[in-house]
Order: sequence, then structure tokens, then C-alpha cells
Amino acid sequence: MFGEKPYHSLNFFLREKFLGKVYKVSLDGGFSCPNRDGTLNGTGCLCCSEQGAGDFAGDRTFSKSSQFEDISTMMDKKWQGAKKIAYFQAYTNTYAAPNVLREKYQEAIEQEGVVSLSIATRPDCLGEEVLEVLGEFSQKIYTFVELGLQSSKDESGRRINRGYDYPVFLESVEKLRKLDIDVVVHVIFGLPGETEEDMLST
Repeated sequence: MFGEKPYHSLNFFLREKFLGKVYKVSLDGGFSCPNRDGTLNGTGCLCCSEQGAGDFAGDRTFSKSSQFEDISTMMDKKWQGAKKIAYFQAYTNTYAAPNVLREKYQEAIEQEGVVSLSIATRPDCLGEEVLEVLGEFSQKIYTFVELGLQSSKDESGRRINRGYDYPVFLESVEKLRKLDIDVVVHVIFGLPGETEEDMLST
């Protein structure tokens, strides 16, 4: 058992790592997505919301500092004294020039109480320059990357308009591991047409 759960949850891992409660402060970094802006497609993944899966993130018209303060003030009412993860959640958070990424990430990790940086992105948006930036930040603060795989079955990936195939995901994970960057994988069980075997394979 891992705490009260029969599986190794992210919450349990973070509590063990930071010796206490840790919560995410979800930020909107003002990024877009190649699966929305026409680079790959103009409609996005079918499983992604209109807000780029950042429905609970801050307001992108505010600075990262302002977003962080607003959300932290609310969250601290429930978890006073908890440590914080600066979580770039909305859209594709590596989809920009390296200097832009550095500026946004740096502003986020400088906020009070931040012990970790989490970056949600696509595996096809992890070029060498982006990986270099992530490697730099992993030397400053515990950094992990969250990838939206949903399913290892490419037929399902095409059905939900994911925009990349499974080998692209595997390659990106391998590159991140070489940098000693942990990866959180987002999956969806029960996609139309998938069998129990497909889900277990994922």
C-alpha cells in the first residue's frame, strides 16, 4: 500500500519527496498548441478542452506572479503551509522560443514556496533547444514533464486527433530520461473501440 491507496500515486510520491503536502499552482503561460494553430491541425485533440486543458489555470492576461498569488491565496485556505509546484498546465508549454521559455519558467520558480516545476506539453514539442532549457531548470529545481499520451494505440490517437504517433512519445521519454527528468503520462481508459488488452498495453 502507498498511503491509503493500492497504487503509487503522484500525491504519495511528492509527499515522500518533499516530506509533506505539496500542491500544484496551475498557470496559463500564454502558449498555444501546434494542434490548434494550424501547424498540425486547427481543431486540437478531441479530449482537450477549449482552454487547452487549463480550465483551472490562472488568467493568461495576468502575469505569472499575479496568477500564482491569486491561486495560492485560495489554496492556502485549505492547505496552509504546504509546498507548491509551479504547474504550466494550459495548452503546450514548450511551444515557444527558448528565451521565452526561460523567462516564463524563471518567473514561476521564483514565487514563494515553490519547490518544483511541472511542464505539461506534447512529445512532438521537445526539440533539442527545448530539452536544453528543461535540463537547465532541472539543475535549479526539481522539474518534471507531463505528456498527454492518452493511449499507446495509434488508431485511438488518430481517432482523438492527437497529431503524433506512439514512437514519437517513446523517443521523447527516452530523451527526458537521459536528462534525469521524470515524466508524468496522462492516459484515458475506455476510449471508443479500445479493448481491455489495449488499455493494459498502454
